[in-house]
Amino acid sequence: MTSRMVLWILLGSVVLLVVVAAVRSGGLATGNLDAGDWGALVGLLMLATLSGASVMGLFRGRAGDALQAVIAWLAIFAFLGVIYTYRYEFEAVGRRVLANLVPGMGAEGVTGTREVTVPRGGGGTYVVRVTLNGSRATPMLVDTGASALVLTEADARRAGIRVEDLSFNVPVQTANGQSLTAATMVEMVAIGPIVERNVRALVARPGALTTSLLGHTFLDRLESYEVRGGRMVLRGRS
Repeated sequence: MTSRMVLWILLGSVVLLVVVAAVRSGGLATGNLDAGDWGALVGLLMLATLSGASVMGLFRGRAGDALQAVIAWLAIFAFLGVIYTYRYEFEAVGRRVLANLVPGMGAEGVTGTREVTVPRGGGGTYVVRVTLNGSRATPMLVDTGASALVLTEADARRAGIRVEDLSFNVPVQTANGQSLTAATMVEMVAIGPIVERNVRALVARPGALTTSLLGHTFLDRLESYEVRGGRMVLRGRS
């Protein structure tokens, strides 16, 4: 690494520190900088001036090269500023791309909102990955026709529910006719930033269900859910 590169890195670091210190200073906007703020800013500005003078010495007699270097650094800082300013939007885009690549992976909304977008899967169904009681996320079929959250035996056990202690005495109507399920309570159901606690659920008999169903005991707790542009949007209550 050449001495010129070291000086440019030093200058860039000092300028960045000055900007960060100014932004983080709560009194800058109101003009109420305290002694500590002024001391930090003055010290950083002096260091920036010293570094700038050193860099100017490197480009003595070469104004064109100096101007190009300044423009390049300004472009770098502008790019980094844009990335930082729109970091939440970039994060949301990344999650949406991931949601299209991983089946059942919902795309969360911009930070601060309790919203999850679920892409439509095969056969026009919507499958979302749900975390039960903090266990590994499991895919569930969003079923607006199901009156309750219905779990397969395997998903119930994965959530820590003792299936052998349940009583299968709750009749439900399925596509294959009437079946008996067991009532239980799931302490925590989470889909991305949407988290609901103490959700009533049913557990299907072993082998009676291949995929757990996200029904109305969970859906009715949401602020809203809708299908829009081939995607289902789930919105949690504020």
